[in-house]
Amino acid sequence: MRNSGFTLIETLIYATLVTVVTTFSILAVYQLIDTSDRGKNLEQLTENQRFLEQKIYWTLQSVSSINAPASGATTTSLSVNKIGFAENPVVIDVDSQTARIKRGTSPAILITNDSYVAVQDLSFHQFNFSGKPAIKVSGTLFNAFTSTTVAIDTTILVK
Repeated sequence: MRNSGFTLIETLIYATLVTVVTTFSILAVYQLIDTSDRGKNLEQLTENQRFLEQKIYWTLQSVSSINAPASGATTTSLSVNKIGFAENPVVIDVDSQTARIKRGTSPAILITNDSYVAVQDLSFHQFNFSGKPAIKVSGTLFNAFTSTTVAIDTTILVK
């Protein structure tokens, strides 16, 4: 008489196969979700970098005087007076790892998103470029969720 059920060995083999397939499926789904999150966080990081660079570029257009940094010096804040602008000085600096802009006596406005991006080592260096002032901007934007960094390293000719 023959039983039509599985033997213990067959049951163990099938259980092992199901466990292996399930494990690899879970790992693949986790990798897809992790990659998607990393992509979103990197996008946030680059958007914050681009916005910060645009605000610095705007600040350095139509400048009547540069208050900080002095010529040949490096500082952690940029302060300028703009031509025909009622809210002078315009100051860009970092507070609690968040870049911000302050116009005149108005309160500072955040430039970078403090939930996703930490600004580290932002510095401004003024030098002379063909007889005109220029500002070299250096710094790093860091995303703690993905341990990703984006460097800011640009030079802007003051107009």
